[in-house]
Amino acid sequence: MSIFFRFISAIYLKSFFIILIALTFFFVGIDLLLNFKDLPNSANLVFLYVLFLACTALSYIMPISLVFALIICLINMIRSNELVSFYALSLSRNLVILYPFLWAVFFCCVFIGLNFTPFAYANDYKSNILNNAVLSTQSSSIFVKYDDKFIYIESLEPLQNEVKNIKIFSIDKFNLSQIQQALKARFKDNIWLLENANEITIPSELKLYGEGLKIENFNELETLEGFKPKIIESVASKSNYTIIDAWQSVKAFQTQGVNTSRVKTELYKLIFAPLFAPFLMLILYQFFPIIGRFFNLAFISFIFFVVTLGTWGFLFLLTRLSEGGVISAEIGIITPVLSLAFISFFILYKKKF
Repeated sequence: MSIFFRFISAIYLKSFFIILIALTFFFVGIDLLLNFKDLPNSANLVFLYVLFLACTALSYIMPISLVFALIICLINMIRSNELVSFYALSLSRNLVILYPFLWAVFFCCVFIGLNFTPFAYANDYKSNILNNAVLSTQSSSIFVKYDDKFIYIESLEPLQNEVKNIKIFSIDKFNLSQIQQALKARFKDNIWLLENANEITIPSELKLYGEGLKIENFNELETLEGFKPKIIESVASKSNYTIIDAWQSVKAFQTQGVNTSRVKTELYKLIFAPLFAPFLMLILYQFFPIIGRFFNLAFISFIFFVVTLGTWGFLFLLTRLSEGGVISAEIGIITPVLSLAFISFFILYKKKF
């Protein structure tokens, strides 16, 4: 079996990497032609723009490259009578598709793993370079709610995990109970440290000759535990998420009663969207002929390419509808992938021999 594995894997992987590299260069080339006049006059920033653009392209190109590679791999094996030879050597039909399927699942898992890292921010960095000629931009004039606090931030520097001119208003039973403010704060060890801060505590009952305002000054004041800079940035600029950021944002927003449909869409898109490719491969494989003598292989491959692009386009449309809130993320992203998985395994079971 190791011989069959090496042989089939070599054909499939060669096709996959050729298609992936070719489509990436095509994607980058078209984008550069459209936006070249808007790029900054800096060789370093242009190089970074191309790098982040290629990383952004992977989310679109990688899944369809997996399917295209299978189509080309099988067409070449059918044309050279290698596929029918495998069957003649008692290799089962399901075992032939097993190796490309496992490779596709592996690459999808690698891609999902990359979305746990800053790789997921590639599109943000690309847009910042194109629009602002900098790698990262500052978000300004942010006003958000967290727990029972309303927070105003004049500017956020996400790369340094710092904010400038922050004011925190604490509410108790619809009354303002406390104000914390500082000209600068930094996020460290899952908590915000306000530097040279002052805290104003307002008594719950304001009455003549009663307790007055209590004002205290601190060199460092700890507050807003768990309120990560990426959550603030995503609210302010609708930037991209890593899987960890999206999951933490969902938990944070749910406790605040905030609509989490957009964040859930981003989370499901990062995890489930690439997985349509392996299951689509299983479905298409069942309709390939064993030999090409009685079939027009060029026409068959054209049909499979069209079906692949049509499926990818339909799933992309559902994802966009989910992002716009027209349909739920569960229906637009998870349900189609699970449906493809069910159909693929059902067909695989029915046509096994």
